[in-house]
Amino acid sequence: MRINTKEGIYLAALLHDIGKFWQRASESRKVLKQQTLQMEGSICPTGKAGYATHIHALFTSEFFENFSSALPQQFDDSTGTVQIGNLSARHHKQNLNSLERIIQYADNLSSGHDRRDEAEDVSNDTHFKYKKIPLLNPFDTVFSMKGVQNRSYFPIKALAADESVFASRDISTEDSKQEDYARLWEAFTAELDKLPSASFSEQVATLLYLLKKYTWCIPSATNSMPDISLYDHLKTTAAIAACLHDSEQLQDFGALPPTFDGLKNEDKDRFALIAGDFSGIQKFIYQLSSKGAAKTLKGRSYYLNLVQDVVLQKCKAIFSVEDAHILMETGGRFQVLVPNDLDKIKEFRRFVAGVNLELRKDFDQVLYLSMGIHSFPAGNLLEENGFSEVVKSAYSKLEKDKLRRYADVIDHKFFEPMPVAGTKGPQICHVTGMDLQDHQVARLHGEDNVIISKKVEEQIHLGRWLRNARYIVKLRKTNPMAGNKEILPLEGLMRGDPENAITYRFLTGEEKELIPGIIRQEHVLQIISLNETDFCAYSSREAGFSSAFRFYGAAWTPDDVEGKTVEFTDIAEDGVNNLMAVLRMDVDNLGELFRSGFTYKAEDLSDKHLGSISRYSNMSEKLDLFFSGYLNHLFSGVFQDDANTDAALTSGPFTKNGPRQHVLPVYAGGDDVFVICRWDLAPQIAKTINLKFKSFTNDHPRVSISGGVSVVHAKFPIHKAAKDAEDAEKKSKMLSDGEKPDGKNAFCIFGQAMGWDDFDLTENFVKQILLWQKEMQSRALLGFLRDLFSEYSESSFQGRWRWRSAYRLKRLGNAYKKEEHMAELGSWLFTGSMNGKRINRLEKTHDRRERLEKAPELVDLTGLTVRWVQSLTRNK
Repeated sequence: MRINTKEGIYLAALLHDIGKFWQRASESRKVLKQQTLQMEGSICPTGKAGYATHIHALFTSEFFENFSSALPQQFDDSTGTVQIGNLSARHHKQNLNSLERIIQYADNLSSGHDRRDEAEDVSNDTHFKYKKIPLLNPFDTVFSMKGVQNRSYFPIKALAADESVFASRDISTEDSKQEDYARLWEAFTAELDKLPSASFSEQVATLLYLLKKYTWCIPSATNSMPDISLYDHLKTTAAIAACLHDSEQLQDFGALPPTFDGLKNEDKDRFALIAGDFSGIQKFIYQLSSKGAAKTLKGRSYYLNLVQDVVLQKCKAIFSVEDAHILMETGGRFQVLVPNDLDKIKEFRRFVAGVNLELRKDFDQVLYLSMGIHSFPAGNLLEENGFSEVVKSAYSKLEKDKLRRYADVIDHKFFEPMPVAGTKGPQICHVTGMDLQDHQVARLHGEDNVIISKKVEEQIHLGRWLRNARYIVKLRKTNPMAGNKEILPLEGLMRGDPENAITYRFLTGEEKELIPGIIRQEHVLQIISLNETDFCAYSSREAGFSSAFRFYGAAWTPDDVEGKTVEFTDIAEDGVNNLMAVLRMDVDNLGELFRSGFTYKAEDLSDKHLGSISRYSNMSEKLDLFFSGYLNHLFSGVFQDDANTDAALTSGPFTKNGPRQHVLPVYAGGDDVFVICRWDLAPQIAKTINLKFKSFTNDHPRVSISGGVSVVHAKFPIHKAAKDAEDAEKKSKMLSDGEKPDGKNAFCIFGQAMGWDDFDLTENFVKQILLWQKEMQSRALLGFLRDLFSEYSESSFQGRWRWRSAYRLKRLGNAYKKEEHMAELGSWLFTGSMNGKRINRLEKTHDRRERLEKAPELVDLTGLTVRWVQSLTRNK
């Protein structure tokens, strides 16, 4: 395979530190060939003590030689033939040529600082510190590590979407990890032989996912803060190197300065960050009637992922860049690092304008792709919190774009009336309410009297195809066949651009036997494995496509009921209440985390450049691992059977396949999650997600998650239920926390917002009331609590509710021979403490001034407790 200069630079940068992986997997440098060791002087710099440093570069050089049959070895440049292994390995030397400087500059810019004073590996090193220190949890370093008691580290193992990849405090930094590295290295090199060789883009796309699978857990450096994965460092270095090369070809910039100081001090904006955001997502997904909503939601949500993927593939094509340039893509938001080529930026803007016109035509101005593009010089990547400021500037421009929708495409035709339905009858989509023309009309399957748009029909099909989907095959074609489970997003726009049109085909595990035939008969671009990192089953040297894996947090779908697609009524079924819940949760203060969490403050930190692009990328990847990866495991695995639910807080029996049959995740990715489930599962799911997120973030006191729940009838309009859940989530995020007016880290259920610790106390209180009520075989206790809350709401803090409650509890105890229990309940209510625990953060539901000035009491929970217990004990 012949490659050009830019491709050679990209590959050299992508693998420039791969030698660190091999070095840590080896007993010593003696595994290298003698001829490689003799190259020490030309590859490794010499340290202050006279010993060679950065020995890993020798491993990088030999790596290319060992895999000469799998990877390109050279390319022709104006200066002659360039050996990629040598170009990749020499980035620590001085007096480099122009191509070698690109790799060195990119390495430094990715790290966010100039060359480190001390190497982590030198020729006389016998301690092998770099083999002992695993990857530090990035949450342990944010906000100057304030509040972090014990650091946590990731296990050295291949990436997976389950709890086995969570960082742990039990992982030692004193013991060698060589054996773990060796097992990982052996698995990595075995899969390198599967890299396709027909096309450079296909090869490096597959290689990038192999690096993600095997180097996500490896620290890029151990002589400074070891919290950046080797994967994120390699990825961002490759993207920066390609941008530097392209900028040299542009007249406005020209050749790079001969020194790194010259580069970091120049004022030429060689880079541009593209930030994209689909606004109107909530309205697009949830503005549905109850008719067909359950069938539509899943596909409607995932359709956005496909549109975003089409936009990103077109962006890559316009700028001639690879996957490493995509820094983030999740939840309708993306960021791409590109060279600041004004002509190509204009071309991409024109394409996005076309996307917005297509979305306007298909979805009646609900969806809009906003974009912000910020150009910046290399020096911005070296400033404290520098890349965060770049992102902030890009999003500032994006917000302005939201305020001037369609400004790039407005002309006299834009204001012409949109076509509406004809005179043959009311042709209005019963799901979205959109007017339809004859050619846009379809019928809901099994209900011929229900009119839907063809786009809604397409999204219903997509939701069905996603159920049990294991593979997504990307095809270059413009004639998708629904019978083959194929979809072409932005169909009208893509038919006019067949060279960039992508049709997506969905296959279950049982249908994987169809893949060889599809490869022979179709123009396959990529085969994606969903939620499985063993993704190279169909990759080979001869393959004309790339292979990848993708985490999809909302992959789980409940089984069909009696052969029909599951409906909200099936999810809500408990035999009594038949209520469903809409649960929304997201990370608190995420903007602050990325904006100021990486700012250097602690004096004992050895790495003052916490705001680097690689650290930013690493944090984004780890968040997505939890929300897109782990949460699917939670929904489909953790809630697989009754053992992981609290029977005391369950309102009725589950279907034969367990609680997960009552859970329908609509979206999980980025930093948020949206779930529809049976009402009694919502607080249990929310609590589990919070506990797992705390474990994932090593219980960082400034990194938290908040959520809210709306409980409604299964036939309640889903868009209204979603809005109620959003309001509940907002209420939780407005819960004060002492001196902090915006404390967040809270949960809201039945209209009551409280801190997570107080939610645990509430659960215990509810369970105790349930137990006593069961023993009493009467609802008299529930009646007492209802009356108590009513009196408490109407009286002052020193009101009559106290003595009246004492009197009624005494009578209840005597009547049901539960004197001891009622006395215990009275002590809890009157002292405000249950088993030594008090309420700390609770939204006051009353405006009495006397109570607002007091700390919350246990009696403040009685209203919520009554609703919860009443719902759990209601019968037909």
